[in-house]
Amino acid sequence: MIIDWQHHYLPEDQWLKKGGKAGERTTIFKGGSPRVTLHPESYQIDKHLEAMDYAGIDIAVLSKLFLVDDIGIALEECRHWDDAIAAIMRDYPGRFVGLCPIPPLGGERAFAELERALELGLRGAHIASQVNGLTLDSEKLWPFYEKVCSLDIPIFVHVSGIPAGYDILNAPFDLYRSIGREMDLMVATTRIILGGVLEEFSDLKFVISHMGGGISAIMERIEQFLGLSRVTGSRISKPIKFYFDKLYFDLAGNGNGMNAVRCALTTMSPNQLVFGTDYPQDFDFVENPKSIKDYVENIKRLVLDEESKELILGGNARTLLRL
Repeated sequence: MIIDWQHHYLPEDQWLKKGGKAGERTTIFKGGSPRVTLHPESYQIDKHLEAMDYAGIDIAVLSKLFLVDDIGIALEECRHWDDAIAAIMRDYPGRFVGLCPIPPLGGERAFAELERALELGLRGAHIASQVNGLTLDSEKLWPFYEKVCSLDIPIFVHVSGIPAGYDILNAPFDLYRSIGREMDLMVATTRIILGGVLEEFSDLKFVISHMGGGISAIMERIEQFLGLSRVTGSRISKPIKFYFDKLYFDLAGNGNGMNAVRCALTTMSPNQLVFGTDYPQDFDFVENPKSIKDYVENIKRLVLDEESKELILGGNARTLLRL
């Protein structure tokens, strides 16, 4: 079974409300920087199925495009999205699974909606790598983590639209989306560890998008500079790798590029990886569905045992989602 962890969906009415134009690819700007590109395929579930069938993908995990920080708006959109996904899951049984785009600072109202989403059949929570400018080790998020632990569901951490704190990326050539998001995922991953989130909530199951922003390339440096013997102020009692090995990472964010996957495997076990495409935000996959199929085939050709490849392509996601 092949499961694509990262498929983005947005109901058509929300897509239009966010600035989408019927039948057109539209880029939304924030503060002069491109924040997100709205692809009409986002709400065209038949296009999702067409690409999945062509590539041999059995199940797509749907997450909401365009998370917002305003709790009132976020909750309203969350309820609408949860209902829409529940309907899709009913209409196409066995093909889609949804993750609830919950505002983690929303308190009891948000937690009630998360519980309702699970009753509707959704299988996890979806947040961004920053929450209202807060890093993911902020203690303001701990009530959310406590709730998720009690529900025993995974948390999918997707990139933030325009991550805060990176003014150096202000440029006319889209550094926020190309590099800034990946930097922020690396920071989020590191702070989840050093900030003691997994020390305090040892049962949390995070799935970090884009292979943690490519964090494998600098893991040796992180361990060298921030290991227990060298760093003060961390909230961990064991080596960094102990906590890192508890995290999961999806393989979206680099098209079908295999160099990133091979790099990820230098520090991440196949037990930690889930296949993902970022459809339709990776518009190369929209314009050429064969590239999705090629991605799947290239993973099958990795120099790994067959069990490991099966875990990456579907087994790990199946366990996380309890399918």
